[in-house]
Amino acid sequence: MIFSQRMKGLSLMACAALLAGCAAVPVYQAAPNTPVARLNVNSMGSKWICVGAERQRLVADPTGYVDIPAGKAVTIGSSYYNYVYGGVSTSCNPRTTLVPKAGQRYFIDFEIEAERCVALIYREDPSTRTGLAPDLTLGQSAPSCGGR
Repeated sequence: MIFSQRMKGLSLMACAALLAGCAAVPVYQAAPNTPVARLNVNSMGSKWICVGAERQRLVADPTGYVDIPAGKAVTIGSSYYNYVYGGVSTSCNPRTTLVPKAGQRYFIDFEIEAERCVALIYREDPSTRTGLAPDLTLGQSAPSCGGR
């Protein structure tokens, strides 16, 4: 019992430190007069983009989307931490690269499978049954961003 309370306390402190670190990361704002794509960030985790080798938070507008730069490769990721009662916690920081097309809408999600965390970005496509299609510009992996 004491051990599980200690683990819960340590997990809560780690979560607080993670959240404090997120607050220090600047919010991404698309540069004026730049071609943009729209990214739906309404999935679990805190979304971020790497711009100039620096991680910046992606904060959705009221529709759940954020503008991202189009026409060049960008690294996008999600930071996720989940404390489950009983001392078990899950965290991951998946990222991937893509080349967004101007005016296109995308959706980011991630999966934890076989203790591996993977970022998934789909192109919104109303002609498909699910409304989503895999984006063929996705990179297999992405470099670290801002030393993280």
